[in-house]
Amino acid sequence: MDPAERSPGPALTTAQASGFPVGGEPLAVDLADTLVTVTSPPTDLLSSDERNATFWALQTARLPADAAVPDIRATQAMRAAVRELLDAHLEQRSPAPDALETVNQAAADAPTSPHLMVSGDGQLTAGIIWNNHDAQARTLAAVAGSVIEVLTGPAAGRLRRCANPACSMLFVAADARRIWCTQNICGNRTRVARHYRRHRADA
Repeated sequence: MDPAERSPGPALTTAQASGFPVGGEPLAVDLADTLVTVTSPPTDLLSSDERNATFWALQTARLPADAAVPDIRATQAMRAAVRELLDAHLEQRSPAPDALETVNQAAADAPTSPHLMVSGDGQLTAGIIWNNHDAQARTLAAVAGSVIEVLTGPAAGRLRRCANPACSMLFVAADARRIWCTQNICGNRTRVARHYRRHRADA
């Protein structure tokens, strides 16, 4: 995994200001959350080249060096595969084979090698070399690496779907108390609805 993926990603306020309800989750989860599946038809938050570019600009800090914005169709195809894998994990079922193939192929298209470097103070540090000069392939490979890490690492047991039945957002919970994708949207809406029902019952 490129050290860039260790970045927390865009701040929630920054993501929301750009039109994305959730931000700062693992890269693959942030990408999956750009499709709102509870609406009919689903609402695509990457519905244009401009929106696609905006999403990737928000993720720049945790993309490989010299990464480029993938074509919108490639982004949407990767998102569909990632969402299928994450949903399958939450539903405790086997994922669709084509979703596995899409992710594994993206990872294979931009392989990496560990690399030793000498820092300014003479200390050895570890780095990553991307063995593919296709800048778009590097971006998609970073997503593939992210979803692999989410599903096979400690985050696998903390992956959640928002407790709001009118929301489809996914997130990785830092603790067991977190049940909403965001406190300022779904958390607040639920509290307001609960307050309204309580006062209506009292009346």
